[in-house]
Amino acid sequence: MHEYFACFGLPGTFVLTWLMSLAAVIFAVIRRKNDAYLCAAAMVVSSCGDMFTTRFGRIAELFPNYLIIGASLFMVAHVLYTLSYRTLAKSKGFRYFNGGVITAIVLALACLVYFTVVCYQRNDFSMYVLCMLYLTVITLNCATVFSYAWSAVKKKPYLIFCAVGALSFFISDLLLGLEVLAGIYDYSFLVWWFYPIGQILLNVFAF
Repeated sequence: MHEYFACFGLPGTFVLTWLMSLAAVIFAVIRRKNDAYLCAAAMVVSSCGDMFTTRFGRIAELFPNYLIIGASLFMVAHVLYTLSYRTLAKSKGFRYFNGGVITAIVLALACLVYFTVVCYQRNDFSMYVLCMLYLTVITLNCATVFSYAWSAVKKKPYLIFCAVGALSFFISDLLLGLEVLAGIYDYSFLVWWFYPIGQILLNVFAF
């Protein structure tokens, strides 16, 4: 990702994430809806999180716990997306609990089993509670967007893409969580492929 977007001496990840934030803000200003503003805020917070997780500039020196701060900012972004899509669903009179929510719960349970097995194999449960909190927050966003998509797709089939976006963002932050909280780096290279797709789809199809 670095080589594709690097310019003016800036890392490609930095350029890409702030281009996405700029696009999200412009889209929100055009739409002038609360849910769009919340999505834009989520993207901007995510970009701040990116600066920490990618150790932009001197962040690693100034903030020793930069990875934890970055992960926390992503949790805030997930909460903002949750509020955005819940606001959107309420405005359309959609029920919350449906097949989309059930799908997200099944996905979360599979991840829970995986986290538990990894901690058991390493005989290290020191970060287990934090892992569960992180998983709960990113699952809540996934469930809320899935719920909206499940109801909206009946009349607008293309809104399935917001669910694809939520899943992509979920996967990217799950991989980040594995790295930061569980010390598993095997899948880190995939984060910057799922992450942009997820964020773009969540913002473009929030209507």
